[in-house]
Amino acid sequence: MFDAVEGIKFGYVLCGIIWAIALGFAAGNYACSLVHRLPRGRLLLDKKPYCGNCGTLLEVRDLFPVVSALMLRHRCRYCKTPFPVSHTWTEILVGLLFVLGFLEYNFSEQMLLIVTIGVFLITLAAIQANEGMIMGKIILCIIIFGTLYRTLEDHTIYNFFLGGLNGLVLGALIWRKQIKPVGHIFILPDPAVLMTTGALCVGAKALPWFLVLYASFYAVDWIIRKLFHVLKPPLITVSFGLATILPVLYPKLILVMHF
Repeated sequence: MFDAVEGIKFGYVLCGIIWAIALGFAAGNYACSLVHRLPRGRLLLDKKPYCGNCGTLLEVRDLFPVVSALMLRHRCRYCKTPFPVSHTWTEILVGLLFVLGFLEYNFSEQMLLIVTIGVFLITLAAIQANEGMIMGKIILCIIIFGTLYRTLEDHTIYNFFLGGLNGLVLGALIWRKQIKPVGHIFILPDPAVLMTTGALCVGAKALPWFLVLYASFYAVDWIIRKLFHVLKPPLITVSFGLATILPVLYPKLILVMHF
């Protein structure tokens, strides 16, 4: 792990981490706009950043990732209405993702594609947490960048295609009773779509471990909610996101697990 920065002077690594945090927070701040606007059918660039409650345009001092939210105690400066704490967590998680990506791949094509996949995974989970919905547009973005990453990493589309096909078949078998026919098309349920998407990203070789991680994270989430008497069901996008990003971010770890 962290082979990309091994042998590099500590000062350079520290500067890289600082840059990664800054870029990650900025990307996380943009992801928060996706979380708020996409479920409401708003275009990303149709209006400058604004309060989702009172509609007031936000000033520069309101837009510093993490810092502004903490200083305002997660309330709008103008109408004092609380905004979701998940926005801050989104920025923090994306910042952490960028740091891990830098330490593992330095600033490279692999790092760029992996963190992009991760940003959309976090966005998908945040939208489900806030709005209770799983957005197909975000899943499509994950598939696109997952395809680019697998092609770059494997130098072939075979692993990507076979992984997706296996994930599709497994998902259709597991959730076959929830498949809905619409005309001449069969619509897969969300869990099956997520399984197929994750399989596309990790590829055929890492698919077994993706399934193990997927089930394990979901079980842990379910147990924690039971212990703390949380009534809401587990967020399937959280376990899916973790099971997808770990084999992509640390493929060597998956290879070690094979032995």
